Amino acid sequence: MKLRILAGAALLAALSPAAAERGGSFRDWTLSCTPGLLCTAATFPQGGRELTSFGLERGASEDAPVRLLLGLGEDHALSGDVAVKVDGADTLTLPASAFTKDTETQLSARHEGIRAILVPRFKNGTSVEVTARLGGRDVSQVFSLSGVVATLRKMDDDQRRIGTQTALVDRGDKPLPDRSALPQDVAAPDDLPAPVRALWEGAGGCSDRDPDAFGDLGFSVPFGTDARLFVLACGMPGAYNAPSRLFSLSGDAADIVPLATMTADGPAADLMAWNVDLQGDRLSSFFKGRGIGDCGQTATWRIDTEAGAVILTEAREKADCDGEGGDPAEWPLLWPKR
Repeated sequence: MKLRILAGAALLAALSPAAAERGGSFRDWTLSCTPGLLCTAATFPQGGRELTSFGLERGASEDAPVRLLLGLGEDHALSGDVAVKVDGADTLTLPASAFTKDTETQLSARHEGIRAILVPRFKNGTSVEVTARLGGRDVSQVFSLSGVVATLRKMDDDQRRIGTQTALVDRGDKPLPDRSALPQDVAAPDDLPAPVRALWEGAGGCSDRDPDAFGDLGFSVPFGTDARLFVLACGMPGAYNAPSRLFSLSGDAADIVPLATMTADGPAADLMAWNVDLQGDRLSSFFKGRGIGDCGQTATWRIDTEAGAVILTEAREKADCDGEGGDPAEWPLLWPKR
C-alpha cells in the first residue's frame, strides 16, 4: 500500500491559499454544485405555494444541456403547456412532454430553447413569470431575476467555461479546458473502474449501503499523471456522520489512500473521512461528536493533483460537548502547530 501522505515540517512547506469555493448567493439567487460540478441556480419567491422555486441546472461536460427546474408546493400532475414570460413578454412555451418528474415536488425540462432563447433574455430582465396547469387548475408565479446573471456567471466560472462558446454568459472564443481535469461525480458502484470497485467492495463494509436510500456514491479528481483519486461513501451512515474512504487509480492499478491527520496525542494516519466536502482543491472532513455539532473533529487536506498527494493543512478538535460549539473553524487548533 502506498502512503500518499505528508506530515511534519514538510507539510508546512506545502500550504497554499484555499481555492475559491463552489456556489454562493447572489441577491435573490443561490448557486449550489456537487463535487463533480453539477450546478443548480435557483430562486425562491416569498409566499410561493403552488410553484415554490425556479431554477436552471447544468453539468460540467462540454455538451451538457441546461435544464429548467420547477419546485412544486404539492405532488400535482402537470398537464398542458408551461409558459415562461420575462418582464411580461412571451419568451418560451414548453409542452408538458418536455418535463419529467424528478421527485414528488420537482419538475425538470430539457429543451434547446432554454439556453438559446430564455437565458439570453435574463440579462436585461427583472422578473420571470411561469404559468402552468397543475392538478387540473392554472397556476402562476412571478420570480425575481435579481442576481441571476451573477449566479450564471459563477456557474460558468466553477465549470471553467468563462470566455468559451459553451458559457451561459460572457461567451468568447477561448478553447474549453480539458473536461477530464475537472472533478467527476460517481453515482453508483457500476460507474467505478473495475480495480477501484474491487478495492471498495473488499474494504471492510464499504459496500454495505442501501443504494436507494442515499445520493451519489462519491466523486473523483485528477491525482497525478493519468491517475484519479476517488472519494467514496463507505458503509451505512449514522444519524449524523457519513463515512468515506479514498482510493487511487493509475492505469490498471488501484490503491487505498490513507489520510494524514493530527490528534491530541500526535500525528496519525486514518482510513476514514467523515461528512466530506470538496471546495476547489480542498477536501474537508467533519466528524460530529453529537447531532448538534458542538464537538468533534475537523480536518482539511489539499489535493495536489500534479504530485498525486493528499496534504493535511488543518486539524481541529473540540472534545467537550457543552452546547457551546460555535464555529468549528474556531475550535482548538491541532495543526498546524503554533
